[in-house]
Amino acid sequence: MIDSIKQKLAKLNPTQSTNLKKAGVLIAILYYGRYKTAPSIIYTQRSTKVSTHSGEVSFPGGMMEDEDLDLYHTALRESQEEMALDPKLVELLGSLNFLISRFDIEVNPYVAIITEEPNLTANEEIQEIFEVPIAYLLDKKNMQTQTFQRDKMQLEMPTWYYNEQKIWGLTAMITADLLNTCFDADISTGIVR
Repeated sequence: MIDSIKQKLAKLNPTQSTNLKKAGVLIAILYYGRYKTAPSIIYTQRSTKVSTHSGEVSFPGGMMEDEDLDLYHTALRESQEEMALDPKLVELLGSLNFLISRFDIEVNPYVAIITEEPNLTANEEIQEIFEVPIAYLLDKKNMQTQTFQRDKMQLEMPTWYYNEQKIWGLTAMITADLLNTCFDADISTGIVR
C-alpha cells in the first residue's frame, strides 16, 4: 500500500502556486498493528469555541507562518500544536494538489503514514480527534453526494457520516482527492451543469 501511494502521488503534476494566503494540512494514515490490515485516517473536530470553522471536521493543519520552512512543516507544526503529534512518527509519502477554500486560501494537503502508536491529545482548538477506516470511506454505500452553489456554479461534493461526525466541505473534497488519486475511487467532485 505505501509504495503504491508514493508512486501515485509522484505522478501528480502540481499546479502552479497562487498569490493567495497558504495553509498546509496533514492527511495522517495510521499504519501499524491492527491498522496494517485496516488503515485509517486521522480527522479532528474543531472546538465550538474557535472563531473559524467552529465545530467542523478537518484535517490537522493551518496557516503558514514565517518560521515554517515550507508548507509541509506548517502541517507538521500545526498537527503537533493541535493534537500533540510527534513529528518523528510521521513519514511523508507525498502531496496532493492544492485546493482553494471558500475563504480564498490555498490549502496544500500532505499525505503521510504513522507506523507507531502516537499519543494524541487535543489542544483547546480541537474538540475531538477521531479516525475513519479507509475501507469505510471507499465504500460508496457510506457516501452521500450533495450539490452546492459557489461562484455561480453548481458543484458536486461527497459527504460522509461516521459515528457522530460529518465529513463535508473542503475536508470531504480533500478526502475524495486522496481516495481518487491513491485508491482509484472514482468519486465525482466536479461542476454540475
